[in-house]
Amino acid sequence: MKRQMILITAAMSLGLSACMGGGVHSNVSQFNSLESVPASATYSVVSWRPELANSLQFRNYAQRLSEIMREAGLRVVEPGRPADYVTYLDYGIDNGRPITRTYNVPEWGTIYNSQTTSTVIDDSSPGKQVINSTVSGTDPTYGIKGYRQETRNSTEFARFVNVDILRANATARTVPVYELRLKSSGSCGSIPALMPKFMKAIEKRFDRKSGYSGKVKTSGIDC
Repeated sequence: MKRQMILITAAMSLGLSACMGGGVHSNVSQFNSLESVPASATYSVVSWRPELANSLQFRNYAQRLSEIMREAGLRVVEPGRPADYVTYLDYGIDNGRPITRTYNVPEWGTIYNSQTTSTVIDDSSPGKQVINSTVSGTDPTYGIKGYRQETRNSTEFARFVNVDILRANATARTVPVYELRLKSSGSCGSIPALMPKFMKAIEKRFDRKSGYSGKVKTSGIDC
């Protein structure tokens, strides 16, 4: 009975893990020419969209991005102070799209194992007398009897984070010295819930090696 309870608990845990989504997955790419920037250069962090400039939410994300850049050895100045380079931070999420997924759900119950009959017959006797007949098998067990399909409807959101660094006197034709793109999709439609995970995904991407592109998984629940 104890073993049966362990199996049931394990199955429930696996099902719960599947519902939780197994972390937040992001596709991240990063290109830069930071090797051409003097080590003494200073950076500021601002928003691509002026309407976010006075947002406490944006200031929180800008502060975290500033910390990440400092950890990478870049000299980031306090908000409002002049700098040699401007770091533009942008992020967003769409309205979501409906999706339908089909799952195989295990059905638990009593499993009756097959039994076999062994019979020995005396061929030397008229009428072929049966001299021995035995039935063998195992006791019923509790486990997965089969699977049934279930359909679940949900909403999937597309999310992004963009980071671009340009000279302070940049024009429309100026090429950035740093460009990062993070794209993600999942069931969570809340930027405040996701941004700490997105910042975690990009915190190692401010080195001076250009051309990174890959999938990054951060722990937690894609709510």
